[in-house]
Amino acid sequence: MRILVTFIFLYSILVVNAQDYDKQFQLATEAYKNGNYAAASKQFEAIEAAGMHSADLYYNIANSYFQQAALGKAILYYERALQLAPSDKDIQHNLRVARYDLEDDIEALPPFFLRAWWNSLRDVLSSSTWAKLGLLLLWLGIAGLIAWQLALARSQRKLGFSLGIGLSLLSILPFALAYSKHQVEQHSGYGIIINKEIALRHAAEADSGKIVDLHEGTKVQLLDQISTWHKIRLANGEEGWLPEGVFEEI
Repeated sequence: MRILVTFIFLYSILVVNAQDYDKQFQLATEAYKNGNYAAASKQFEAIEAAGMHSADLYYNIANSYFQQAALGKAILYYERALQLAPSDKDIQHNLRVARYDLEDDIEALPPFFLRAWWNSLRDVLSSSTWAKLGLLLLWLGIAGLIAWQLALARSQRKLGFSLGIGLSLLSILPFALAYSKHQVEQHSGYGIIINKEIALRHAAEADSGKIVDLHEGTKVQLLDQISTWHKIRLANGEEGWLPEGVFEEI
């Protein structure tokens, strides 16, 4: 009885929270439709701060910031949305549009072809979808092995064995992709510059020599950290140091 009461209590909390999220989302959407983009972004981010995370929420936050010409924040949230919904065409399109306005024109080095292939394949689906695909292949493989044991005809036993071994081994690939995608979703290793302009330094010191000025919206790879300074790598391979607070991790 106590367990049932606890379950009902927890369920009621979830229902109330869901209703609150829906109400906040409607208010934020209404503010966006009325052209009050600053209010919309604040309300959408309040939902995020309360623990709600979804591609739709990040997409709406990004759109709100884009309308305010806050390019860094817009690209940051488009990137976050794309991590959760990598095949979403609207997110991909809006991210491309936002990148057209970037001030920094950094030519990216061509990635190692195997790494590029793996990353492209990994980003086709979310981690949960890859995991479901892996489970499906594994269960089909187990079904094939069961058929191998139970089938009477030799041809059916042979087919069941081949499918069972083949599909079980094939399930390793989506499981590996699910793990890789989950790692990226938890810690992307990349950040977006949100300051209008910041100098990339040779060392982790404010008076160190300047390498180049970076502007908001530029994507950087996070390599290391010393105190409040972060070592980063640009798309062209150039490395340097940035102070804390000038970028946000995707």
